[in-house]
This record gives sequence, structure tokens and C-alpha cells, in this order.
Amino acid sequence: MKCRLFVFLLALLSVTGSAWAQEMDTRTSTVAAEDAAWCWFSDPRAVYHKEKKEAVYFGYINSEGDVMVRSLELRTNKMQEYTLHEKLQKDDHDVPSFLFLPDHRLLTFYCHHNGDIFMRKTVNPEDITSWEEERVILKKDSANFYCYMNPVMLRDEHNRIYLFGRNIVRRKNGINQPWGETGIYCIYSDDYGATWSKKANLLDNSGRNTPQYVKYATDNKSRIDFLFTNGHPKQGADISVHHMYYEKGAFFQTNGKKIGTLKDLPVLIRDVDKVYDPAAGKARSWIWDIALDAANRPVVTYARYPSETRHQYYYARWDGHQWNTKKIADAGPYMTIIKPGKKLLEAHYSGGIVLDHDNPGNIYLSRQINGKFEIEALKAEAAAQRISVTSRSVVDNIRPYAVSRGRGRTPVLFWMAGNYYHYTDFDTNLKMIR
Repeated sequence: MKCRLFVFLLALLSVTGSAWAQEMDTRTSTVAAEDAAWCWFSDPRAVYHKEKKEAVYFGYINSEGDVMVRSLELRTNKMQEYTLHEKLQKDDHDVPSFLFLPDHRLLTFYCHHNGDIFMRKTVNPEDITSWEEERVILKKDSANFYCYMNPVMLRDEHNRIYLFGRNIVRRKNGINQPWGETGIYCIYSDDYGATWSKKANLLDNSGRNTPQYVKYATDNKSRIDFLFTNGHPKQGADISVHHMYYEKGAFFQTNGKKIGTLKDLPVLIRDVDKVYDPAAGKARSWIWDIALDAANRPVVTYARYPSETRHQYYYARWDGHQWNTKKIADAGPYMTIIKPGKKLLEAHYSGGIVLDHDNPGNIYLSRQINGKFEIEALKAEAAAQRISVTSRSVVDNIRPYAVSRGRGRTPVLFWMAGNYYHYTDFDTNLKMIR
């Protein structure tokens, strides 16, 4: 495990990295939650908030299928816990996502994997021990199967809250379909979640029978960025990475060319410019993270798959004219452990590569080293100089998530540690460095 050596090596990367290194000084990893797992398509799954107290708030699913939330006050180390929903489903897709309201109450969303979307709100500011009653804001029916929750609030739209996630339409024109015309649902609230708009579909995959995946970033003021694929990598060799953004009622290509308005939804995926084209790269892909830099330009990470046992991490940054892309690391194979007598189900589950959203030149990743997945930190401009956060581990360290605390400050870093077999079968804890 890193400590002062970790700080020293980080300082060698660049002078601008000194603040990052100093923030890491004396920090060691701790277990944030035992028996805990999460996926990476509902975010933010952990948030930092400072008002009367400074704390991080995070959610997870345990092996009983309970939807859990915890808060850790950073000054006092006081930990609080609450069960949002007992025995909902043992599935890491159900992990809650969070949004703080202007009155400092916490809004949370969670789901079944391909079922309902739930919402709850705390009764008091900065306090997770008391919640309003659970509400179902999107209800599964014979045609619509919901999953994932990504809330965004825009100050310039009078604090309108947008919520995005997946909707698999499995019945169309009276015919059942294995995946159907998977879409990305979009609903919004102008009264902090009291009421919600009718559902709109964000993306149109031209009838392609595979689910698309989306990651989101925002300036929390007027802009929402979307990083997305045209499908699941296990269902096609031509899975590409696309980017667009929303601002002031309209959608735009990365270069600012207008695509259409909210009234024109859904956006045709085939009409959106690509960050990565598998025809050129000769490998299918999947997405991991997107952030906005100080100039409101997108920065992204994604994986390419030359084969199921050769995962590769890439970093791309928009310079105002083009995407500048660089390979960050060879990640190793899939992170799922195959039990005796079982088949490989998720060959494209990488360890993970994420960004500090307030300092997106800072990268955290999980790759296989000596048979186990380890967490590393690096700066994009010095990608070869990866610094160990974990080392010589006896279990895997996977799915890192960086909770930003402001530009120039080191984030609170979470990850899963343990044995991961499937999204319904895991023996993992959440660990953290703060």
C-alpha cells in the first residue's frame, strides 16, 4: 500500500502535480463498507458535500440485495448508515445515485435491474438517518424495463433536475423482443422531484437490437455532456464511442454544430460524431468516464478490446478542434472470476479507468498485475509513470471511483476489493482513501 513513497513519486511527475501529491500525504486505505458492490452506469454513486459539515455520501448493494447509503464526516470520522430498501434485488445494477438539493437535503434514486425506478429524499439537511417515503417514478410494465439513474441539476434552468437511464422496450406492436429498441429515458422535474415530466427517449439506435450505454458530465450550470456507445460490446464487433452535449434546450456535436432541440428527440446515434471508430481501431469498445475541464471541454476514458483477454485503456481530450487520444495502459483480461462448472458471462468487464472530475488530467485505474487487479494513479501527460495505490494484493481491486472535492484538491477515492464473479454474485468490500 502506498504512503509517503507514493507522495514522493507523484511529485516527480510534474510541478503542477505537487498539490495532488501533498493532499495524498499520510492517507491510507480503510474499509468504507463491508459486503458492498456497485456498477458504473449510475452516477454519482458517491458525492462530497460541505455546508455545516464536510462529508462524503455513498451507496452500494450488499449480498442480501439491500440498497444501502452511508455518510462519513471527514473531520470527526463519524459514519452513518441507512437501508433505503431491504432485499430489493441482489444485483449491483441497483446501486443508488445521489443529488444534493439547494436546501442541502439529499435526493437519491435506485432501481431494479430492468424494473422500476425509485426515489427518496432526506427529511433533514445533511442527515441520512431519516427519509421521506419511497416513490416509484418510473414503473415497469409489459413493454418498458428500466435501469440506471443519472441525475443532473442545471442552475441556469431554475434548478431543473434531469434524470437519465436505460429503457428496454421489449414489446412493440404486440411482439416480444429479446432486447427490443433499447432507449435512454429522460425525465425532468422543476420542483425538486415532487413531480416529473413525461418520459422522452434520448437516443435512437435505428432499430439495432442491442442496448446502448451512456456516461454523463455536467458543469451544473447549463451544460450536460453525453458519452455513449451504439451497443454492448458482447453483441457486436462494431461498438463505437460517441459524444454530444446539451445546452439551452438544444443538442450539439462536440464541435458545436447543432443536432436538434429537446422537441426533436430522439437523436439518431448514427448521426452523432465518433470519439472512437472501431473500423479504424479494429477493436470493439466500451465507455468508462467523462468529465469537463476548466474550459468546459470534454475529457473521456474508454476501453478497447482487441480480444476478451486483452483489454486496453484509452484517454481522449477535446482541444476545441479535435480529439487527442492516447493509450494509457494494457488492462489485462476481464475481471470476472469464473467459478468451477460456470461459463464466462461478462468478458468485457474491465477493472475500470476513471477521472477526477475537478482535475481530469488525474486518472485512476484498475489493471491486472501478477494475477490480481491493482489500483494505480497517474497523470495523463505522464501515463507511463503509474503509481501503485494497491500492491501485492490477495484479492482484486476494481471499479475505482473518484469523488471530487474541488479543483486542486485530491479526491476521495473508492474502489471494490474482493472476488467478483457476476453482477449478481460478488464477495467484495468498498475501500477508500481520503
